[in-house]
Amino acid sequence: MKADYLDKFQGTLISVAIGDTLGHPFEGRLRSDIYSRFDKFEEFIQNNKRLFNTYTDDTQLTIHTAEALIQGGGFNFNNFIREYVKWLDDPPIGPGYGCLSSIQKIKYGIPWEKAASNSGGNGTAMRVAPIGLFYCKDLEDLKINAIRSSIITHSHPAASAGAVVIARAIAYLIERGSEMHFSIEDFFNVLISFISGSDMEIWEEFIEILKKLRRNLDLSVEAGLIKFSQVGVKSPYFIEQFLGQAFVHPYTLSTVACAIFIFLKKMNSSFKECIFELSTAGGDSDTIGAIGGSLIGAYYGLNKIPEDLIKLIKNYKEILQLAESLYEKFKERY
Repeated sequence: MKADYLDKFQGTLISVAIGDTLGHPFEGRLRSDIYSRFDKFEEFIQNNKRLFNTYTDDTQLTIHTAEALIQGGGFNFNNFIREYVKWLDDPPIGPGYGCLSSIQKIKYGIPWEKAASNSGGNGTAMRVAPIGLFYCKDLEDLKINAIRSSIITHSHPAASAGAVVIARAIAYLIERGSEMHFSIEDFFNVLISFISGSDMEIWEEFIEILKKLRRNLDLSVEAGLIKFSQVGVKSPYFIEQFLGQAFVHPYTLSTVACAIFIFLKKMNSSFKECIFELSTAGGDSDTIGAIGGSLIGAYYGLNKIPEDLIKLIKNYKEILQLAESLYEKFKERY
């Protein structure tokens, strides 16, 4: 079965917004604390819609990434920098330090090469979905431009590794949706081979994390989150008090590992069940929701996303139109 690219483009971008919006109220909370607040998450959403009235910087910067690609018909540093600086006027909602500090410096005249934060945070993987979509048929360009988009704000190789893996995962999932053959083994092999051969030690570390993830898919969601919530995090950034707890760290490798884990555990349950698990993971829950949302959106496509979740996003029509515009540029290129 041939992929419906427009359906996948729209499904991916709207799912970033859905996961981000659902996770936002729980940011900074333990998973156990989140689940103590309700019996059924869907009922909790319906009864507390005021809590779920906005997405955050994850979706904002994803939108600006898509806008930059549309303007240039592909990656262009000047367009990306211009769009990211425009984000400061949105204004930013719940921004991470790496993105905010870097973009503020760029706005005030510091060259991006000097402005980028040496942060391994997840601020690049959270916004990379449009690159995974746009370059899904040109994997070399996908890798190059996922890295380029990352280093504008994050110079740390962990940040670019996370962005590359998520972009590649999206490209893979577009071609292998919920009605097509999907092999978890093949999925991991594709991701691992895509970041193999690098001279960056942190990329090799990420390969080992992905292999470990593959070996532990028999764990429950809760147990997997406890195991991977701070995977790869080094002192002094490791949070001792959350050891043995489900509290996802904002370090890129941890966040991406947990997003992939939940996606693979719940991908065949339903869109709702998967996005609910992602957005209630604990810790950096909005970003887990956004990154995992990009995966489940690419897997299912727009037509299989429940309408009530789409309409939870106030500007859902604009996001769907943006995805269509990105798709039109993609068609022109390929």
